[in-house]
Amino acid sequence: MKRVLILFGKCNWTKSRPFDNPDYMYSYEYFYDLCRKNGVQMYRASYQWYDYKKHIFKYAWIFQSKGANWKRVYNIKPDLIYDKTKAGLEVYHKKELVAKNYDFINDLNFTRIIDDKFITGTLFNKWSKKSWFIKNSLELKKILRFLSSEKIVIKPNSESGGNDIQIVNKKVALKKAVIDREYLVQEFIDSSGGVPGVSHSMHDLRLVCVNKKIIYCYIREPKQGSYLANLAQGGSLIIVPIKKLPASLRPIVAYASDIFKIFNPRIYSIDFMFDEKRKPWIVELNSMPGLYFTPQEKPYMVKMYKELIEVFKKRLGV
Repeated sequence: MKRVLILFGKCNWTKSRPFDNPDYMYSYEYFYDLCRKNGVQMYRASYQWYDYKKHIFKYAWIFQSKGANWKRVYNIKPDLIYDKTKAGLEVYHKKELVAKNYDFINDLNFTRIIDDKFITGTLFNKWSKKSWFIKNSLELKKILRFLSSEKIVIKPNSESGGNDIQIVNKKVALKKAVIDREYLVQEFIDSSGGVPGVSHSMHDLRLVCVNKKIIYCYIREPKQGSYLANLAQGGSLIIVPIKKLPASLRPIVAYASDIFKIFNPRIYSIDFMFDEKRKPWIVELNSMPGLYFTPQEKPYMVKMYKELIEVFKKRLGV
């Protein structure tokens, strides 16, 4: 049986199980069980557990069958690594060392491109708000005159999950914004009009793609009083049938498929917002769409999992 290892970030190996959240546990157990039934044994390990001299993973988690417990295993040599780490210079460096001995999905070059908001904003400049780099309040002051929106967005270039995003009124930005490292600054997109034909409230719309196909898509709506729709920030999720997607997204999705076709396979998502004129804007791309689904989303969960298994099997030659 072929071995695929999901690589993730820093973790305490002494924990009794890999997940604290039972909903996350359920999703991963379902996925691992489905993989095993299709001839693929899944593992889960931190990049910290890699032995850079012996080129093995000293520790990993394994789940063998429904109803069984997760257990620790040792000295693992996977046939393929599915990368689920967060962006960061240290992580990129560590992964490049691992990649000297192991095959990765996604390709690390693709991941670096996708995770860099400035680069993706340049690649998709027709559908992206212009960005400026700033490192302090003085640089922010110089940029403000180029921004026409009443509110502005200040965000890290590589992080995901809505972490450290600041949305402030332009008039008080110099007083309110915290600039303690390098950020991107952009105009604010007023998405309160919703998604044409789909939603009538503030949102962002995520499309999850595997190679040329859109596998599923959903709207994320922020909790009351917030502008951040990320689930990690308290947002809610509503699945959207693919056939209901606005036609204005088709050329953007086709363009993405074309410019990224050199990377095969490729698993990624695109987040959109629609402004008051119903124009779609790309907020960001993500090279690692989540594997967690709620019980209500089980049909889409199974669809995504089966697609991933086919990607694994094709890459493994089974």
